[in-house]
Amino acid sequence: MRKPQPAPEIALVAVADDDTFAHAYPDVPTLLCDPVVTGAHRDELEFFDAEGRRLNPVTGPTGELTGLRAGAGEPDPDALRHRLARVVRHVETHLRARPELVERFGIAPEAAIAALPDPERLSLAETLAVLPHQDRPEVRRTAWWQPDVPAYAHSDGWFHNAMHAAGWTHP
Repeated sequence: MRKPQPAPEIALVAVADDDTFAHAYPDVPTLLCDPVVTGAHRDELEFFDAEGRRLNPVTGPTGELTGLRAGAGEPDPDALRHRLARVVRHVETHLRARPELVERFGIAPEAAIAALPDPERLSLAETLAVLPHQDRPEVRRTAWWQPDVPAYAHSDGWFHNAMHAAGWTHP
């Protein structure tokens, strides 16, 4: 089974406001190229730097996301780790309910669940390194999660794909 690949020098993380999804990014330009961040779910995301400091969205004249700026307050890496742990638990619950999401990639559901990271036991840096990430913005992502078409899955790995499948629209 292919394990999630570590991301190169993660600087930012986007977390769904309901803790059902997270993605890590090496920099703001890469984050701004991700349609998940700039699309329909933009207002449902919260942003943090790699130290756990909240980042506030900066928007342009028409409301588009143009950047991020440091929020008030000190970084809180433990709070971010706990949120990421809730995201991983959500993915686990979704994989238990939908084992076909990983079976189609030749992975037994229990093996996939056992391979999920445990943010409660890892440092924030270790957790961010194994979160799904986008470090190649030039690669246009496809709607891989179509239930009967595993060929749509992209090469960022089963954990990345499971994170999308378990995201906002799934209980």
